[in-house]
Amino acid sequence: MPASKVVVIVLNWNRRDLTLQCLRSLDRLQYENVTILVVDNGSRDGSLEAVEAAYPRVQRLALPENSGFARGNNAGLELALKAGPDWIMFLNNDTEVAPDLVSALVAGAAAFPQGGIFGPKIYYGGQQRRIWYAGGEVAMSLGRIRHRGIRTSDHGQYDLPGPTDYVTGACLLIRAQLARALGGFDTAYPMYMEDVDLCTRARRMGAGVIYLPAGTLWHHVSSSIGGEASLRKAALKLRSSLLYYRRYARPWHWPTILLYQLLYYLLLGPLRYLRSRLPPA
Repeated sequence: MPASKVVVIVLNWNRRDLTLQCLRSLDRLQYENVTILVVDNGSRDGSLEAVEAAYPRVQRLALPENSGFARGNNAGLELALKAGPDWIMFLNNDTEVAPDLVSALVAGAAAFPQGGIFGPKIYYGGQQRRIWYAGGEVAMSLGRIRHRGIRTSDHGQYDLPGPTDYVTGACLLIRAQLARALGGFDTAYPMYMEDVDLCTRARRMGAGVIYLPAGTLWHHVSSSIGGEASLRKAALKLRSSLLYYRRYARPWHWPTILLYQLLYYLLLGPLRYLRSRLPPA
């Protein structure tokens, strides 16, 4: 029986070198039925020309302007679905994947037939065992959405697969049929939370959202917007988080949500910025 067909969508905007680094790792994938599609959001740094020269077999989609994360990926999804794939993988261009990433995720998904979205364990780029993502937690009653295990060293404490609240869009594997039914990412979000919203909608349709630690990759976090703790990132996350809460939170959640947001952006945010500069635990 042939391997399931997977299309990997890599979105790029003026990050030629990062995208080429990502493609180098994808070129080493140990999976026989995978297609790579680079969607370019109107870059002006020669990204597409460099991709064509280095990886002529990689498919390319040129968009006329920077349409953002959701619209760019949705354009790639529309094209990818025409090829009749079984799976779509959305992958950030500031990542490097392990050679067995796709095979591990597709094989792991077989144990969860009701699962529709799957995500791997993710480490910080350049740090072999420092966790960035090991599952996602949405705690409405606490007003908190976060990656499980973030900034901790991996000692096998997150090695059990199972349901999770969300899979990060840095690497999100979704059944093609579900991606079509959901219509891709919601373009109302300016940046961030598109992945959490997608997973929330999937779970409300009855599809499982599953963390699979057998797959791994490394993420050079927020390379395109100035680093993990940039002010622009904080502003975008706050705006998108409030949009998500407006859609899904109950009235009794709001006092905690507002308190947490206030504490985070005035106190916890700066503390986490300082903590991110310390050696891993």
